[in-house]
Amino acid sequence: MSQDRRIPTVVHNLGADSQPDSILSFLEFRDCFVGKGHQAKDWIVAACSRKENSGASDFFTFSVLCPAEETTMKRLLSTYDWGDARPEFGMPSFSPSENGEVLNYDPGLEANLNGIRLRSFTIHRDFHGYKPATFELVQSFVLYHEAFFEAEKSEYYRIDQNGEIQIVARIIQQNDDTTILVDAHHLKDYLAANKCCLLRYHDHNRRATEDITSLIGGEHRQTSLTGADFNFLLVLVVDRPWNGWRSYSRLTGKDLIRPYPEPDKYHTSWATGESREPYENFIIDTDENGTPIESTCDENRLTNFFADRGTPHSLTPVFFRREVLSKYLQEPKRYHVNGSVTCLDIWAIDIDITPEQLVQVWLCDLGRIPNKEQKHWLQFNVPPRGTITKERFARDLMAEPAPSTDPISNFHMAFETLQRVTKEKLGEEVFRTLDPKDQHAYQTIHLPVTDEWKEFDEQIMSLAKVTVDSLNVDLLSRESGKKVDGNAIKGSLDLFEAWLTGIVADGAVRRTILRPLRVILRLRSTGAAHRKGEEFSKEIHRYELENMSNYARLKKIVTDLNNALATIADAMM
Repeated sequence: MSQDRRIPTVVHNLGADSQPDSILSFLEFRDCFVGKGHQAKDWIVAACSRKENSGASDFFTFSVLCPAEETTMKRLLSTYDWGDARPEFGMPSFSPSENGEVLNYDPGLEANLNGIRLRSFTIHRDFHGYKPATFELVQSFVLYHEAFFEAEKSEYYRIDQNGEIQIVARIIQQNDDTTILVDAHHLKDYLAANKCCLLRYHDHNRRATEDITSLIGGEHRQTSLTGADFNFLLVLVVDRPWNGWRSYSRLTGKDLIRPYPEPDKYHTSWATGESREPYENFIIDTDENGTPIESTCDENRLTNFFADRGTPHSLTPVFFRREVLSKYLQEPKRYHVNGSVTCLDIWAIDIDITPEQLVQVWLCDLGRIPNKEQKHWLQFNVPPRGTITKERFARDLMAEPAPSTDPISNFHMAFETLQRVTKEKLGEEVFRTLDPKDQHAYQTIHLPVTDEWKEFDEQIMSLAKVTVDSLNVDLLSRESGKKVDGNAIKGSLDLFEAWLTGIVADGAVRRTILRPLRVILRLRSTGAAHRKGEEFSKEIHRYELENMSNYARLKKIVTDLNNALATIADAMM
């Protein structure tokens, strides 16, 4: 009977896998292997040696590569027997020659099994009980995908052509139990490049306390289980009682995972150009009825300074809501946002923030980022409102130098300048270097892209961590001759003020310098790190930040901080 298509396939699958109908179905492995494992579309078990169900189940699988030729595959699957295959296949070894006088060295890269060339894919390693036995993937698979290993997760990842991080394989090691799971797509891609299939050898056992004699019609039953891509022998017995187990089953055999017809095109697109992605259309204007006017971002179809193609100019400004940047600000290890959005060394797009608080980019630049990213930007695309900044016009259209007016870019410049100056003059930086696990605080400081308090609080916390919380107390004490005593010098900011007295003589200037640092400290203490209440409202009023958006509040704080840092650096030069 065909499956009822009104019910999602996942419901059928989960129902079938999670509800074995009897002890016999358990012993017959109906819930896992036969005819299923090699068809998985997500994870392929490349190797395993593990026990489950308090010893009622144990599984053992290892894999080799075999030629993807129909006649070869039929020969390999003509029997469930392993033949000369061994889990240790792939390990270098010595063996005697035919006359026994000379030892032959086998690097273990491949073997000939009854005239069939096999290569290792997983290698079983045993350490005589000193360390848990384990499996390893062959390095060829890892190198093919340029994968890197994350030890904390025991997983292999690769960076794709768009800068996305893709999981390739997962190693699950618990004491003596090991399982290697390989992502089906990356496996079949690798197999296609090598013109191979993955041949898996299985030896699995199950035990039960129930007597199944009546269910199998005797003390012994064996069944051949075959298909186009598998051949197993299932043995059920009740004549081997041991340690409380009355029934026993063993499933041995082989199955095949076939390759894709050809490797993923991203490997060869540099030569063939076949994987050229489509280009999205973006709103660049509106007509007299308010209907959006769209244009492709394909640079080859846009007008430029050298060719009029009857299309919009490649330097047509396109505008986006600032939320477009949120995705990139959340992952500073992969993305950098500061005058441009950069993804590792894979792609980048120049940006500008307009007086309307919109992100502006050039139309042609959108065509230079991956299509997946174009789709992301498309969600935030809005009709033009206002125009480009004077700095953008001077820099990009007139080829004239233009100082940045972006408060965040200027903060990075002022902060790093002061750090360099204090290092040169005093031998140490005035702000201690952040731990690598805190670097994100500095890298992702930004003006809020929403008016949510959550985002404002996060930025105040980051500014505090980078500045007030990182003041170099040892340096300040040495240079000022004072120390934090809980009385006159209550904390590091008071110590900073004492040091500043020797740098800036004018008290009014010192107060101006200290003001943004005190703002950051007080807003962190009364709101960002604790419950907001009356004290927070007082601080907002005290520093003239009421009746502002959170964007404007933070812009004012950062701008004042930039001026303060620059003033100190100038005074020390």
